[in-house]
Amino acid sequence: MRNLELKNLGVQEMNATEMAKIEGGGLIANIGALIGGIFGVVNAVGTVVTNTVNFAFTQLTTILGSL
Repeated sequence: MRNLELKNLGVQEMNATEMAKIEGGGLIANIGALIGGIFGVVNAVGTVVTNTVNFAFTQLTTILGSL
């Protein structure tokens, strides 16, 4: 296989620090992504609980209404 020389095509090499800046990485971005993920999970759990309570209330209303 041939090695492709990317420098001849205008591609620049970057070190880890430069990549973190360009890609939005780093500690602050990682913490932000983690917090966003936690809020997403909490929101999903809240939706499941709300739907479960609504379903139980509907079923209870139906049962008590038929008595």
